[in-house]
Amino acid sequence: MADQADIAEVIKNIQADVTTIVKGEIELAKAELMPQAKAAGIGAGLFGGAAVVGLSGLSLLFLGLSFWLSYGFAVWFHLEQLPALAWGFAVMAVLFFLVAGVLALIGKSQLKFTGAEKTVAEAEQTVAAVKGAIEKGQQDVDALSLTGKRPEIEA
Repeated sequence: MADQADIAEVIKNIQADVTTIVKGEIELAKAELMPQAKAAGIGAGLFGGAAVVGLSGLSLLFLGLSFWLSYGFAVWFHLEQLPALAWGFAVMAVLFFLVAGVLALIGKSQLKFTGAEKTVAEAEQTVAAVKGAIEKGQQDVDALSLTGKRPEIEA
């Protein structure tokens, strides 16, 4: 009966140890992935900024600066009103799309990140240690059943 109580105690200890190991692995994964999530958030924010600038560019395209350039084209190149308006609008569109493209490229560079390599390595080591402990325990149980003696417990 005492052996069953010892086995129950060992099982409870194993459960507690496994729970502690799993919690530690989760905390390690959080610590490793948090900086990458922050960089991804910055990249997403830059993409949002690119969208705002692009949309603002479209709005401003049809407003003041386009008309100002159109007036300049009419005066400088002696164009009629319609061709001058077309050139003014086209130049402003190109400028704003260039700004949006640069912001999008910067945002894209911020979205590169790697996996949780340290966490995976730690998990593999933990699995190997648990497998080793299980094999040792199985060998001890096999030795106990053959010899009738209690196996020595290593500290």
